[in-house]
Amino acid sequence: MATGVGGCTGEDLDPAHATESEAEPLRLGRVHVLLEPEADQADQADVDYVDALEITARFAFVRGLDEDFVRARIDMPVLPTEVIEPSHCVASDTLATVDVLGAPGTEPQELHLVDAGELRLQIGDEPEDSFEVPVSLVPDLLPYMTGFEYLYYGDQLPSALSDDGSTAVVVEARGSQTEELPPFHAEGVVPLAMQMVVTEADLRELGRGALVLHWIGAESGTESDELVTLRLVGQRRGEPVGGELTCVVSDVGETRLVLDNLRTLGLAPNADSLRVTASRLQVSQFDAGDFVGSEMFVERRERLVLPLR
Repeated sequence: MATGVGGCTGEDLDPAHATESEAEPLRLGRVHVLLEPEADQADQADVDYVDALEITARFAFVRGLDEDFVRARIDMPVLPTEVIEPSHCVASDTLATVDVLGAPGTEPQELHLVDAGELRLQIGDEPEDSFEVPVSLVPDLLPYMTGFEYLYYGDQLPSALSDDGSTAVVVEARGSQTEELPPFHAEGVVPLAMQMVVTEADLRELGRGALVLHWIGAESGTESDELVTLRLVGQRRGEPVGGELTCVVSDVGETRLVLDNLRTLGLAPNADSLRVTASRLQVSQFDAGDFVGSEMFVERRERLVLPLR
């Protein structure tokens, strides 16, 4: 016994010398609620946009894999607002920073999406606006990836959805049958409606090489630390052309972007219209057993299409 203790040098106890398999596993948890009302200007794009409600939930236990790789694999990316400076745009495909075709490293690898049991979501106070989110077995594509994810897609928004940012969102999960994930409760709020508009003056600015957008700002047009994510893609005869751009702007009710700069980044120069999708996000955190600091995103999207020619 004495010999065994004496054989443990400081180097052996240094966490920096632990192998990947001995390191503390990574746990990532996220519930994402997306609400997108029907676009007011859908007829301009020759596309039938309808109300959309999407709910996804994933709880990943990870060992021996890089976090960026895992986030790309399970569709749990970092937010654009965390990697793009306000008033800047990038090509959307550059936000995927890792190769998702193969996993790095040679240590034992594990990516297990944990079962949270029955998961139910309530939006507002009306009983009919309670949704049970179905569980789905993850595709058996990789030998080290197993488990379950929660996916719900609907074409109707809650009947009591408010535009003023007062609609509560509550998630309840019964927890897994094992001790992997206990029951949990998480709360959020549907963000304020943006109500994007483009005025005749804004359309004239397009002729001068500037994209100008207006909406209801987070602080009614005053200074705000809040951010809005914009996704821009050119269209020609109603079909997407060129690359998509992702921009982050201050949520002060208006923004002005230079079209030549956007075209340099990949916006199609031959586009005859521009589809703009704006996202406002409410973020909260909750703990579910060892899944400490899990995220709850409630996202409200709006879109419009405006002519470029």
